[in-house]
Amino acid sequence: MKRTYLMTGFPGFLATKLIEHLALFPDQIERFYLLHLKQEEEQASARRDALIAATPLKADQLVLVTGDITMPGLGLKAEDAEAIRLEVTHLFHLAALYDLSTEYAPAYRINVEGTSHVTRFAHGCSSLERYVYFSTAYVAGLRQGIIRENELIPCDFKNAYEETKFLAEQRFHEEIGSLPYTIIRPGIVVGHSESGETPKWDGVYFVLNAMRMLERFAPLPYAGAVNAEVNLVPYDFVVRATAYLSHDSKGICQTYHLTDPFPHGARALYRMLHEAYFARPPRGMVPFRLVSSLLTPRVAKLVQMQRETLDYFVHPAHFDCTNTVRDLHGSGIVCPDFKEVIPRIVSYYKEQHPSKQRIPQEVR
Repeated sequence: MKRTYLMTGFPGFLATKLIEHLALFPDQIERFYLLHLKQEEEQASARRDALIAATPLKADQLVLVTGDITMPGLGLKAEDAEAIRLEVTHLFHLAALYDLSTEYAPAYRINVEGTSHVTRFAHGCSSLERYVYFSTAYVAGLRQGIIRENELIPCDFKNAYEETKFLAEQRFHEEIGSLPYTIIRPGIVVGHSESGETPKWDGVYFVLNAMRMLERFAPLPYAGAVNAEVNLVPYDFVVRATAYLSHDSKGICQTYHLTDPFPHGARALYRMLHEAYFARPPRGMVPFRLVSSLLTPRVAKLVQMQRETLDYFVHPAHFDCTNTVRDLHGSGIVCPDFKEVIPRIVSYYKEQHPSKQRIPQEVR
């Protein structure tokens, strides 16, 4: 029996890359239903055309569907909803509000209520073999120490994104019932491990933004002596691992940390980024509190860096990924050492980053 997929979060990058990877096995695919917002119709159509050109998939295998996860029934037309409920075998729920600086209300509406609507829709899918929900390792919030994959423990959070993703996963467990599910919890997703390709200039790229803006002052100092683990994972590892675990029977009713089993500390990571960018190590140190206090909203905007990003370089937590390593064993899918990935990440950044501006004179 061929598989029929419903993907939320299209035309987002991870949804697109998952489709590209799954399309490596075209004989196993009936079609994809690609849920997108009405205001993203033009972008979704262009992305669909690109998939047709780049993969063996045919036009009738990539069906654009207008909808909205914040609405009951996903805001689908009756005829679309009926076809999807009858045909879909694999539901991938990737749609979410990922912004670390987001306000609570929109994050709650999209992440929590949206996930609830998707789960309720899944209960009406008569052929469903797997419901794959994209969460995040950072549902752990401000917990410290070892964070295990089977844990979802109430705590405090760094921001509204973390809190609403926690509440969404909590709601997911309350409503999933007997449906066969797989929960994917990635770490901080970065570019491709081989090419460095990325569609988003956030997360660790904010550090590169600061280096680019301040390059006339290089070598730059370390920002404090804290060396908390920073869990960075290339998107191709996330895509390959997700595709494998979402179809293998071992993945049924499992939660997976798609994280680096041996992550580097913040200080070591900064040194490697600095050496890759400037071809020399950092020099000196400024207190982390000073860096944090100087990064006002105005300065953060000028250096193209989210203030919330700093929290992920000082929080002492280790994401255990025992389930992931165990169930990927024998698949050939492993998380690469980020030390080997950094030169490609920095090279792609230097070649492809859209902005070449420098810090305005008044803040130098």
